[in-house]
This record gives sequence, structure tokens and C-alpha cells, in this order.
Amino acid sequence: MKSILDIFSPNKILNKKVFSSMVLLQLIAVLIFWLFSKSPFFPSINDTYIAFKKLISQDDLIAELLTSTLLCLQSLAIAVFISLLISYLSVVPFFKPFAFIVTKFRFLTLVGLSFFFNLITHSGHGLKVSLMVFGITVFFVTSMLSVIQGITKNEFNHARTLRMKEWEVVKEVIILGKLDQVFEIIRQTFAISWMMLTMVEGISRAEGGVGTLLLNQNKHLQLDAIFATQIAILIIGISMDYLIGFMKNMFFPYANLTLQNK
Repeated sequence: MKSILDIFSPNKILNKKVFSSMVLLQLIAVLIFWLFSKSPFFPSINDTYIAFKKLISQDDLIAELLTSTLLCLQSLAIAVFISLLISYLSVVPFFKPFAFIVTKFRFLTLVGLSFFFNLITHSGHGLKVSLMVFGITVFFVTSMLSVIQGITKNEFNHARTLRMKEWEVVKEVIILGKLDQVFEIIRQTFAISWMMLTMVEGISRAEGGVGTLLLNQNKHLQLDAIFATQIAILIIGISMDYLIGFMKNMFFPYANLTLQNK
């Protein structure tokens, strides 16, 4: 009885078994709702399954997902490198205004920037990568600067008491000391990039991808195919999210211990 009350009480910490049970029950509830739903906006589970098989056999869904995933990972890798460079250089006063300006670019729209990037790139793939890198970078730098600004003076002073020079302090406290949080930001920005991927592929349909596939399905109002494609996109996105989380826990097991102690 107490555990049931805990589920509906604010700020309660539940063990993994209880949380997993709640997730499973709610997923079953969603499936039951979908199974008995008569709404014209929700294709049946059977229709979605048939559409999924058709997408694999006739529309190369697996190949399109692979194309989109590789595009996303390539863009993410480039954006992470650029973002970390900007963020780490922001500790130098000369570069700090530039980093600040980059964070404000997150209010721009990719559609409005597509013409500019189209002029400086020479292929549809280059256009998509540049748009994705821009969209990821502005959010990554914003999050990374928050991490840097959250470092306390005690952490810096502790490194200085060990007679480290300022660049050594940057290396130990900011770069190495916050690598676990870098992985968490990568995890968050991957979700952002995965969400805007289909829009970017809609701007440039070169090389295909699930974005192009979805636009064609929307054009012909193929709701069952749209649902099947969205489910596939969701599964890939969740799998990548767990993979990045697994890598973080593997390389930085102490990070979770620190959070639990808090």
C-alpha cells in the first residue's frame, strides 16, 4: 500500500523495478487504446504492421534509415568538435563574445538559412550536413557554456594549489573534469538533431532518407505508412540514446555515484 502511495507522491524516489513496472503498464495501456481506437486519425495496428512490411520490401525503409542515421552521426561528430573548440576557447576573454553570439543563433530558423548554406556548399549532402551542424552547434555551445559557468571557484583554486598553470587548470578542471557532462550534452543534442533530421532532409531531398520518405507519405495521406515510419524512427532514436548513455556509464561510472550521493 505504501509503495502505491509513493507512486502518486511528489519527490519520491522509486527503485528501478517499480519504475520499470510502471513503464510497462503504461505502454500496455497505450497499446490497448490503440487497439480499440476507432479514430480515423489512428490507423489500426494491423494496417500499420502491413504498411511496415511494405516499406521494408518496396520502399527500402532500412536503407533510408541507415542513410539518415549516418547523416545524423556525421553531423553530430563535426558539431561536437566545433562546439567544444568554441566552448573551451570561451575561457579566453577575447573569444568569449564570439561564444556568446553563437548561443544566440539558436533563435534562427534552418529554413531561412538554407539559401545561405546552399550558396557555400556544392552538393545536397553538403547542404544537409551544414544545416545539421549549425543546428546542433548552437544548442551544444549553449549547454556547454552553462557547464563551464557552473564550475565553482573552489574547483579552480584546488587545481591552482597544486601549482598548475592556467592552461593546465583548463585541461584538468574544464576539459577532463567535465567529460562526463560532455557525454550528457551529446546525448541531449543527438535527440535535437534526430528530431530536426527529417526537416533538413525535406529541404534537400538529395540521397533520400526517412525525411524524404515521410514527405512523400504526407503528400499522399498514407497514415498507416506514416505511423510505421515514425515508429521506426522512434525505435532508432531511443536505441541511440541508450547507446550514448551506456557509453557514458562505461567511461564515467563515478558520475552516477555523485548524483546518487546528492
